Amino acid sequence: MRDMTLLGVYRESIFSPGKVREDAAILDATLTELSRTGYKTAVAEAKDLERFSGRAALILTMAQSHRALDILESWQNQGKRVINSVSSVRNAYRKPLISLLAKAGLPLPSSQIIHLEEVERRISFGIPKSYWLKRGDVHATRTGDVAKVATDEELIQALHHFRRQKIAEVLVQEHVDGEVIKFYGVGKGEYFRAFLASNGEEVTAQMKSLSTLARRSAETVGLEIYGGDCILTEKGEMVLVDLNDWPSFSRCCRSAAEGIAQYIHKCLRRRVQCVAKR
Repeated sequence: MRDMTLLGVYRESIFSPGKVREDAAILDATLTELSRTGYKTAVAEAKDLERFSGRAALILTMAQSHRALDILESWQNQGKRVINSVSSVRNAYRKPLISLLAKAGLPLPSSQIIHLEEVERRISFGIPKSYWLKRGDVHATRTGDVAKVATDEELIQALHHFRRQKIAEVLVQEHVDGEVIKFYGVGKGEYFRAFLASNGEEVTAQMKSLSTLARRSAETVGLEIYGGDCILTEKGEMVLVDLNDWPSFSRCCRSAAEGIAQYIHKCLRRRVQCVAKR
């Protein structure tokens, strides 16, 4: 089994604004853990994927571009195991993500995907009401793709940014007051960590309900390696505000790499056992 080559695919830099090194670091650390246990590993840039066709038994991918996902999908159709799956990465694009999470009845802020030209008419500020505006296709690729607006002036500035970037639809979410919790997970609870966004303090032990919410959210989308943001309100309620495919795990890179590697090993072992039973 460990004669297999495991291929890691880096995320495209456009989808890692300000986090190119962190995103690469978690993939490198995971492959290092796997190589220590005897697996052969290789890495590829998303733009070079075609050069690696047929050379890997399992692909660990952070890629998000349409071109890379199309190539990975063709490999999946040939029987290759891809983590995260192509469908789950596409589900994590902003528009399908919000739709899937809402249909599953998960606790979200009031959220709507609105055509850019309709946003100004649909938003009504109150005291202390404010909103988050996020590009409606993919997660942020540059500064300004996610903006908090509480006044007409801030709204106009945010819309001007989206027009310059030719972004046709915007996710409008009502702001929820509370403590922002960043979470990271693997599989069905095989690995989970949670941290306060404000100071980086680990709060995993106090966040059992968030662990369940994170797992349910990931399963809804189909993600095996995931992370996101949640608001803990003053009433003690959890509100999910974002979910990502394979985040940087920057607050827990070392332990996450070990957790992901253990998960990959279990996946490969199950895969070999299934083949042996055929």
